[in-house]
Amino acid sequence: MAKQFGVSDEAIIGLRDPASHPFPPDQKAALLLADAMTDGRGQVPDPLFAEVRRHFSEPQVVEIAAVIGLFNYFNRFNNALHVDITLTDPDVLARRAAEAVKTAGPIDALCDRVVEILHQGRKYFWVGIYRREEDRLVRRAYRGPAPPCHAFRLGEGNVGETGRTGVTKMIDDVSTDPAYKMCFAATRSELVVPIRGGGAIVGVIDVESDRPAAFDEEERTLVERVAALLVSRLI
Repeated sequence: MAKQFGVSDEAIIGLRDPASHPFPPDQKAALLLADAMTDGRGQVPDPLFAEVRRHFSEPQVVEIAAVIGLFNYFNRFNNALHVDITLTDPDVLARRAAEAVKTAGPIDALCDRVVEILHQGRKYFWVGIYRREEDRLVRRAYRGPAPPCHAFRLGEGNVGETGRTGVTKMIDDVSTDPAYKMCFAATRSELVVPIRGGGAIVGVIDVESDRPAAFDEEERTLVERVAALLVSRLI
C-alpha cells in the first residue's frame, strides 16, 4: 500500500531498519518510536523519547503516538479474528488510474499499469484488459496466473458477449453460468465491464476471483470508472 502513495522501494526496504537508512532525522525518530511502541511491551527508551521530542512539539508527539497505538490496535484485533487485509479505497485506485492515463506512454504500457493497480489494490485473482480489433477482443495486458485465453470473438464467452452487447456482467458462480468460457480452473466469480467510446464498444475489462460472489456494486462502480478513464486511449 505504501507504494501506492509514492513511497520508494528503497524507503520500504529501509523500514526494516530505520536506524541505518538515510531517512530525514524527524522521520527516523518517528519510525523508531513506532518500532518501540509495537515491539514487546511497547516501552520507549528515554534517549529515543528525547529524540522524538527534539523534532516534534508536544501535540505532535501525542498525535504520532495516538496513530501508532490505533494501528497497533487494528492489527492485533484483525489478526486475532483472522480478518483479511482491508482493501484499498476505490477513490484512491481511481485517482491512480487517472494519473496513469495522463503519464503512461504507449497503450500497452498504460494497460499494464492499470491492471497492476487493480490487481494489487483489490487482490483480484486475475485482471485482463482487451481491445476490440474488428470482430475480436484481443488482450492487451493482464495480471494473475499465466493466461491461456488471449482473444475472444464477439459473442464468445462473457468477455465476447460484453464486447458485443456493452452490458456489464457480474457472475457470482461461473460454474452455473453457461456463457462462461473457462480460462482458469480456480475462477469462481467474474466481473466483465465494457469500455465504451465514440458510440461503440472499444474494449473490455475482465476481472476474476477465486472466491464465489466476490464482486458487488462497489467493485462494479470502480471497474466502470476505470473503463471510462481508458476510453480516450483506446479509441
